[in-house]
Amino acid sequence: MVAMCHAQTVLTLSRNEAIALGLKNRFDIKANRFDIQIAASKVKQARNEWITELSADGQVKYSPQLRNSVITGGVIPGFDQTTQLPLMVRNESVFGLNLSQPVFNAALINDTKIAKNQLALQQEKNRAAEIGIMLQISRTYLDAELRRLQKRIAADIAERNRDYEHIAAGMYNNGSLTENYYLRARLDRENAEQLQQQADQDFELSLMQLRYQLNISDDTQLTLSDSLNVAAADLSIYDKPNGERSEIRQLELIQQDNQLNLKKIQQGVLPSVNFGANYSQQFLSGKFDYGNGNWWSPFSYLALNIHIPVSTRFKNKAIVTEYRQRISQNELLLMQKKADINYEVQQSQTALRNAVLNMNSAKNSYELSKTIFHNQQEQYRLGAFDYSALLDTEKSLSATERNYIQSAYELMLAQIQLQKATNNFNTNQ
Repeated sequence: MVAMCHAQTVLTLSRNEAIALGLKNRFDIKANRFDIQIAASKVKQARNEWITELSADGQVKYSPQLRNSVITGGVIPGFDQTTQLPLMVRNESVFGLNLSQPVFNAALINDTKIAKNQLALQQEKNRAAEIGIMLQISRTYLDAELRRLQKRIAADIAERNRDYEHIAAGMYNNGSLTENYYLRARLDRENAEQLQQQADQDFELSLMQLRYQLNISDDTQLTLSDSLNVAAADLSIYDKPNGERSEIRQLELIQQDNQLNLKKIQQGVLPSVNFGANYSQQFLSGKFDYGNGNWWSPFSYLALNIHIPVSTRFKNKAIVTEYRQRISQNELLLMQKKADINYEVQQSQTALRNAVLNMNSAKNSYELSKTIFHNQQEQYRLGAFDYSALLDTEKSLSATERNYIQSAYELMLAQIQLQKATNNFNTNQ
C-alpha cells in the first residue's frame, strides 16, 4: 500500500510485497537483463551466418606502360615473322555481383546450438541472482521486524521501570523504603530509558537497510505489515522440494556447453559446402569512356565450393582432450553440488524443527514469567514483597521476553532458509 503525506512517500509492505518492490527497483536486476538480451543477440548472430551473402565488387586497372606479348608468325595476317606486340589495353575495369550461400557447415550448426545454450545459462544465472536478492531482502525485512519488537519490549521495560520509580518514590517519602532502594529504582529507570533509545535507533537503522535493499528514497516512511508470529503460522509450506535448484541447472547447462563445444571440435574435420555465383561486366579500352557500350562485355559463373580440412584433426587433438577433461570435471562438481543441496535441505529441516521447539518453550516460559511478575507486582504494591526480589523477577521477565522474540525470529530465518533449500524461493511470487 502506497500513500502520499505532505510530499513524503508512505509505504506499508508485507515481506512478499517488499520482495516484489525490490526486484522492480534494483539497478543490478535491471542491468542483468541486458545480459539476457546480449545472449539472445548471440543466437541471432549465429543464425545470421546462414544468410546469403551478396556483395558488389569493382576493380579499375590502368596501365601507363603496356607489356608486349610474343606473337608467332602467321597467326595474325600481315605478320609472317614472330614478333612482339602489345595486346593489352590501358584501362581494364570489372564491376560485378558476388553471391555466397552456405549449404553445409557443421561449425555454423553447432554455433547456433551453443548460442542457445548460453542464452539458457544466462537466464538461469539471472534467476539465481534474483533468488539471492529475494533472500537478502527477506532477511533484512525480518531483521527490521525483530528490531521493531525489540523496540516495543524496550518501551515496555522502560514503562515498567517508570512505574517502579514512582512506587519507590512514594514509599521512600512515606519512610517505608530506604534511600538506596529508591536511588536504585531511579537508576534502573534511567538505564531502561537508555536501552529504549538504543532500541529506537537500531530499528531506524534496520529500516534504513531495508530502504537500501529496496532501492527507495531515504525519506520514504516504511511500515511493516507482517508479524513474526503471524508469518510463522504455517511451518510446512516450504518443506517439499519444488523443482530443480538453480545451481544444479547451471551446472547441467555448463555440461551441455562443454559437450556442444566438444562436438564442434570433433566435427571440424567434416567438409563444408558453399554455393557461389558471380555476374560481372568487363570494360576494356584505352580510355575511360564507360559510356561507350562497344567496349563492355559480360561474364558470369556458378560454383560449388567444397572445403575439406586435412590437418585439422591433428591440430585440434589437444582441444578435444581439454573439453573431455572439462566434462569429467563438471560431472564431479555436479555430483558434489547435489550432495551439498541434499545436506542443506536436511540441515534446514532440522533447524526448522528445532526452532519450533525452541519458540514453543520460550513462549511457555514467557507466559509463566508474566504470571509470576504480575503476582509479585501486586504483592509489592501491598507492601508484602521486597523491592529487590521484584527487580530480580523483572530481569527474568525481560530476559524471557527477549528469548521469546529471538526464538520467533530464528524460526522465521529457519523457514526462509528451508524455502531457499527446497527451491521455493522463486521470482513469480
